[in-house]
This record gives sequence, C-alpha cells and structure tokens, in this order.
Amino acid sequence: MKILSCAAAICLVAAPALAAAHLIKALPANGVRIKSPRHIVLTFSEALEPAFSGAILLDQDGRNQTGEPVRIDGRIMRLAPHRLAPGRYTISWNVVGYDGSPRNGRIHFTVRP
Repeated sequence: MKILSCAAAICLVAAPALAAAHLIKALPANGVRIKSPRHIVLTFSEALEPAFSGAILLDQDGRNQTGEPVRIDGRIMRLAPHRLAPGRYTISWNVVGYDGSPRNGRIHFTVRP
C-alpha cells in the first residue's frame, strides 16, 4: 500500500510539470473598466519560452497600441502601452511553455474617460 501511495503522490506532483502554460492572472482583468493602465501584466502557470511567446494590444479599430516591446521574465509577461484613449481594447497573447505546448487567448478591457 505504501508503494501505491508513493506512486500516486509522485504522479500528482509531476502532473503540473507536464501541463501547458496557462494564464492564471491578468492585470487589467478581463472585462474591467479602468483608467488608462501604465502596465499590463499577464501571469502564467509556468515559465515561458520568450522566443515563441508574445502579446499585442489592439484598440477597437484593430490598431496596434502595444507601445514598448513586450518583456518576458519567467512566468510574467509585461506590456507598457502609451497612454490609451477611452475605448475598448484587446490583449491578444500567445505563449509556449518549456514543454513546447502552444496556448493563446484574449483579454478585453475598456478604458473609461
């Protein structure tokens, strides 16, 4: 029984390492109404492969508003847009964790006057 318990524990600990990176937190959060953010921070479940990961910030007309180049540090992706005019924005992100599995998604937020 001890061997079975140990094997189950090892599988549970190893399982997250096999999973693809997924978004666990976004600032601003999806669907919020905020003043123009100085920084956009996306936090993922595992370290990202910077060469294959990125994001773009688009305004409601599809124009790129990303500003400075996207920075990736481990599990964190940062965007530093210029001052955003009131309106609806979309963050479109794509990531690859060190396991090689790609993921992508979108976050929408609105900048209020």
